[in-house]
Amino acid sequence: MKKLRIVVLDDNTDYLESLSAFMRTSTETDQFIVTSFTKAANLRTYIQEGQQIDILLISTSLATADLPVKPETTVITLEDDEVKGKNEWNAIYRYQRLNQLVSSILAIYYEHNEVAGKLLSRSKQTKVIASYSASGGVGKTTIAVNLCKQLALTDAKVFYLNLELFNSTRLYFTSAEDQPSLQIFYYVKAESEQLRSKMEALKKYDAYSMVDYFDIEISADEMLEMNEKDVSTLVNGIVETGAYDYVVVDLDSSLHERNIAVLKEADHVIWTIVNDVQSQLKLKSFFAEEEKLVGKENIVKDKTLVLFNKHLGTSMPQIDSVEMSIDGYLPYIASWSTMQSSTEVLGNEQFTRELQAIIRDKIIANREGAAIGNREGN
Repeated sequence: MKKLRIVVLDDNTDYLESLSAFMRTSTETDQFIVTSFTKAANLRTYIQEGQQIDILLISTSLATADLPVKPETTVITLEDDEVKGKNEWNAIYRYQRLNQLVSSILAIYYEHNEVAGKLLSRSKQTKVIASYSASGGVGKTTIAVNLCKQLALTDAKVFYLNLELFNSTRLYFTSAEDQPSLQIFYYVKAESEQLRSKMEALKKYDAYSMVDYFDIEISADEMLEMNEKDVSTLVNGIVETGAYDYVVVDLDSSLHERNIAVLKEADHVIWTIVNDVQSQLKLKSFFAEEEKLVGKENIVKDKTLVLFNKHLGTSMPQIDSVEMSIDGYLPYIASWSTMQSSTEVLGNEQFTRELQAIIRDKIIANREGAAIGNREGN
């Protein structure tokens, strides 16, 4: 498993201890080996002993051009105020929030070490989960955002990606960072070598749900222009950061090629139905035409979990004609019939209790046992 060897040189012991502790205990802890020094002489000895350093974080006051740093080491100075940098080195503001500081560090590293970043990305088996239904209004997004939070509560690292034509991400996830993430599509379409670093720079973190996400402004034109290759690049770009256990992709009910692309890429498909003839008929119709839609090599039915949402207590038998059963039932929540806050939607005890059981039995159990899906290398 590839890990980044990060060395920090700083004579501010309080800051050094805080930063080192965060890196050792954060959700990305299995990516880092952290070593810290308060004296430049000790760092010099460490370097002269031939120790490998991937990233060197160094206080501006201690940075000198004669440090015997190897060319492949990414050197980043920690600035107290205005970010200026020193010589040819990169610079970041030291007093930003620590999770954002780590993202800034990784963004710089990936920008200068694309190959190394790809090697690091293969250190985890990330599972892609698509939330889909051929019917609108069945609760796909409600399930997707709750799934993200409940997975995060299992100590998993989770990324939420909304690819609906009109996304509602901001109703559920918020962040102190105010820069929108829409420009990520530019780097995807341009097949930019900086895609990995831009993902780190543009992602946001919702503290309540403990989920990373892109704050994508509503742009129907951008979504309609997304083709299968673009979606594959975006989803696999997130996977290849190596930072996530799960990527949950929220789709609308259309059969646009961006949705088909995610269904192909996914390790699990959460297909939501409700107690009406339309959602059940459309499920049957999709799988009757599955081979035409996704091809013989992408058997969506094998990796699909059918969830009956807004359930009022009467169980359903096997779904006729496509030999599929209901994998789980989620209750009807009467209070959700009117607009609710994100904390109410993400914190309903009855709903989350049932969803936790499904996650435990159908998702985590499959992750720990035989893998579901077609992702190469899993």
